[in-house]
Formats: sequence, structure tokens, C-alpha cells
Amino acid sequence: MHTHLTRDARIALAALLASGLSQRKAAKHLGVCHSTVSRELRRNSRSRGYHATHADVLARGRRRRSKQKYRLLENNQRMASLVEALLDPLVSPECIGHLLDIAHGTIYTWLYRTRPYLIEHLPQRTRRRRRYGSKRAKKQGWTRLVRSIEERPDALESWEGDTVKGSTRARLLTHVERRSLYTFADLIPDGTAEAVHAATLQRSALHHSTLTYDRGSEFALWAHTERRTYSKVFFARPHAPWQRGKNENTNGRLRRPFPKRFDFATISKQDLASITDLMNHTPRKSLSWRTPCRVWGKCCVSD
Repeated sequence: MHTHLTRDARIALAALLASGLSQRKAAKHLGVCHSTVSRELRRNSRSRGYHATHADVLARGRRRRSKQKYRLLENNQRMASLVEALLDPLVSPECIGHLLDIAHGTIYTWLYRTRPYLIEHLPQRTRRRRRYGSKRAKKQGWTRLVRSIEERPDALESWEGDTVKGSTRARLLTHVERRSLYTFADLIPDGTAEAVHAATLQRSALHHSTLTYDRGSEFALWAHTERRTYSKVFFARPHAPWQRGKNENTNGRLRRPFPKRFDFATISKQDLASITDLMNHTPRKSLSWRTPCRVWGKCCVSD
């Protein structure tokens, strides 16, 4: 397999030649073909002889220029503009690559090499490690009679829900359909059980289905929700967010446009609707590159 000389190999070559060895003997010491040494000297020597640092600079520059004509996005301004227009914290380079039939690695490389100002539009990749079970569970009387997630049937339409906190009392109430990943997000004035109950009643799509929540006090009126929506409510075990993995992942996606300590009182229902609409109409790899809208089948025909 052909390999290029490294900087260390060039330093060694310069030392060997300076000691009086011939090109063939220097090549033998380096373990390369003598033609490699001959080509290296012909390409990278200067008038005063061969200098390793100078040769390495010339070789790297030549290698960089040789790849220029093969770089897809640098040589296709129309496609580069299209990638830039599609890029959004809620639309990953992998999704864009699928839509445009190019490798997502090409997009990442292009961004880091020529568009560093667009890196802030990438999906958030670093997360703080969460610790589970470090806090002692509070005793809540209302949770003694709830249905455990183990009792949940394999229903055709099943939703997972939770609230997303901000810097003020205002919050988001999110519901995610487990099969299609279709998402509803509602602005609620605070995290009280009354606010959550009222918002859930307004979503007719959640009626006559199964709902799964964690054991936060905001869902304490679950029995009233059942009676008013004709749904069945189930609860994950304490400190087990992975049992509502679809909802946890979706809330993480919503944290891209609405980071920690965001004030949800500063946005309107229309602002939130535009974000969820983008999420519901963006192809997802886990859905075989279909949109949540298409899989759910009750929104519109998106593709």
C-alpha cells in the first residue's frame, strides 16, 4: 500500500543525506522505495538543498490543492447554498445528506473547513451526563393508585408526555406518539397539575388513547384526565426516564431551539407551532426516512 512520507520521515531523510548516504541507502534505512526518495527530492528540494520543514510545507500545500477539484460543496455553489438553507438545529446534516443524496460527512467537513459560522446551527452534540437515583424519592400519596407502565397494552396509538421547564413559571407540555414520533407541544402558564390537565383536554388527538407520564406532581390529576378524555394513563417507574425514551429524546430536540433557562413566556403559540411543524415534517432515520406526519397519517400528506 502506497503511503506518503511523514514529517518525521522527512527529518530522518534530511539527516541521512547530510551524513553522506546515497539516495538508495537512505531509502533502505527509511524502508521505502528509492524512487520515493528520488521523487521527494525532485519535488521538494530548494536551491540550497533539501530541508525537511520546507519540504513538508510544500507537500502539504500540494496535497491540499490536489483535493480541491474533488470537493463537492466547494465546487457546486448551488448545492452549497441549498445545504446552508436547509441546515437547522432540528434538521441534522445526516437528514440533509439523505435528502440531497450526499454523504453527511461531506457536509460536516465542509462546515468545519469553510463555514465555521454555521456550526452553531448543528444539532447539539455534547450533553451533560445525567445521574439517576441520587435523590431520595419523595412520598406522594396520589401515586399509590396509579397504573404502572408494565400494565400498558400494546395499543395502536400511544403517547408519552412530559413538561419542559424554563427560566420562569411558563413551561412546555409535550406529547409524542410512540410509533410515529409525531409531537404536540403546548405552552402552559406554570407546572401545576391544573394547567397540565387543561392543556391535555384541549388536544382532542390525545383522547381515546394511552398516555404515559413520569411521576411528577404536574400529572397528579391523571384520574380526571382519564374520565374527560376516555384515555388510559400509565406511569413509568420512579427515576426511570428511559421507559419514556421517545419523549425524552424529543424534549432533547426541543432544547436545541429552546436551550436551558429559556424563558417560554417570550414566545407565542405561533412560534412554537412553527418549531413543532418543522419537527413533524422532517424525515427521521429511525422512521426509514419518513416524516412523523406521514407515519402518523392524521396530519397531512407531507411526502
